[in-house]
Amino acid sequence: MTVKILIRLTWIVCAALLASVVWLLQPVKIMDVHKQDGITTVLVEHFPVWRWWQKAWFTAHQVELEKRYSVPVKEQDGSWSIFFMGWQGGYRKDSLTDEDSDLLCFDDMNTDVNCIRKEPLLWVSYTPQNKLHFW
Repeated sequence: MTVKILIRLTWIVCAALLASVVWLLQPVKIMDVHKQDGITTVLVEHFPVWRWWQKAWFTAHQVELEKRYSVPVKEQDGSWSIFFMGWQGGYRKDSLTDEDSDLLCFDDMNTDVNCIRKEPLLWVSYTPQNKLHFW
């Protein structure tokens, strides 16, 4: 290979690595929070890709979630569950057909455009007996 080709390949690899790092380091954006039957669903954009990073993010932002969004909603015994789901561009209307079986709909919204595509990212639950769990 010539030196010019090696230099071009090096620039391409560096640009790809830089783009990946910028994409990975985008801050998590909370788009909405839904609370139903003691379960909280937090809709997010730019959630960390790796499980260890998701756990670290949750641990670092647990106080902020509680103060800003009153999350989690605790049951009488102190247990709670939070589902982090991908936002995927907004709410959709359920057409009530099998084609929409991939939708999760929220009854706490006063509109028929109240569903998102199911994209589970992280489930965090707490029970007084078993403590904190991540799935």
